[in-house]
Amino acid sequence: MILLKHKGPRWLLGIFAVAILMAVYIFQSFDFSALAGTPSANSRFIINRSVRFLINDGACLLLIISVFNKSSYLRVSTWIFMIELFVFLPLYFVLKLSLEGDSEISSPLLSQLHRMIVNPLLMIVLIMGFFYQDYFQKK
Repeated sequence: MILLKHKGPRWLLGIFAVAILMAVYIFQSFDFSALAGTPSANSRFIINRSVRFLINDGACLLLIISVFNKSSYLRVSTWIFMIELFVFLPLYFVLKLSLEGDSEISSPLLSQLHRMIVNPLLMIVLIMGFFYQDYFQKK
């Protein structure tokens, strides 16, 4: 099912999504936890990474809508987003905080895990998979 009927709103939505992703990257050191008061170091780490994760993946969902405009792709993306949110993100927090604490520098293994979860790398891989699927459906 098609979500947006006209190309104009799709372009605007895509530009907005890319602008959000760029803003999150530029302001990645912004302390979102300061808005919630002065929590402990671990709480600050969890709040900041969670907010970044939600904004990044939310922008990627908007990008998926604007590029593909298919409700089936949005459904699959939302399920993957929920799995990331409720399984991988808590697992990352447990591993990171128990092994290294709340430091910004991570070991090579946890650094790659951070890139997959907190940064929108998994959603970008999903977008590439959708392009690949569309290419072979047209062939």
